[in-house]
Formats: sequence, structure tokens, C-alpha cells
Amino acid sequence: MATAQDDDPDNSPRGYHDIGGDDAGQIPRTELPWMHWEKQTEAVRDLLGDGTRRIISLDEMRRGFESFGADKYKAFSFYRRRLEAMVDVLIEKQVITREELDAAILEKREVWRQASGGTDRP
Repeated sequence: MATAQDDDPDNSPRGYHDIGGDDAGQIPRTELPWMHWEKQTEAVRDLLGDGTRRIISLDEMRRGFESFGADKYKAFSFYRRRLEAMVDVLIEKQVITREELDAAILEKREVWRQASGGTDRP
């Protein structure tokens, strides 16, 4: 049973990510195709959390995206939240640095730009 306290996000014992029981309308029953980057995100997540590597646990991922803050959490799609949480946890665990990640992104953007005839984005 919802209380007045639950309706006030600042005083609610529930986190902004805890939407169980909220009135959200019908659940879409259409299977949507995965975008390529979503498949890649899931594949990387599987590799980082598999039984051999165990670099990122499911609990760490969940803590990662549940600590974004309401605005960031609601603005991102499911797979974008997973991607951002993986990056945050990898940086937190000092597997990579933000600088290393930014340099790798710039490098790959340049590869893409050259391969695509000068456009900066895929």
C-alpha cells in the first residue's frame, strides 16, 4: 500500500529506480530488435562478469546504475545505463582510467572518420 511518504521522492524509503507497483500502464508486448551497440554492450557485460574473469559482478552493475541519480537514470535507456555503470565500475576498480577511455574513444572516432569519408559519427 502506497503512503504519502512514498509519493514524495525526497522522503520515500524507495529509490527512484524502484518502480515496482507503480501505475505505468500496459506492458508493451512487441519484441524490439536489438541495436548493434546494445548487443555489443551485452557481450562486453557477459565477458566482464563471466565465471573466468569476474571483473564486474551483477551486484556492482546494479549498484552502479542505481547510484546515477534520478535525472540520469531516467534519461538513459536500459543498455545505456548498463554501459555507463560498467564504465563507472571499471574506473572505480582502476581497471581503466577516464583518460585511457577518452583516448580510446578519440582513437576509434578517428578510425571511423577515416573509414566513413570524413563523418565523425557512425
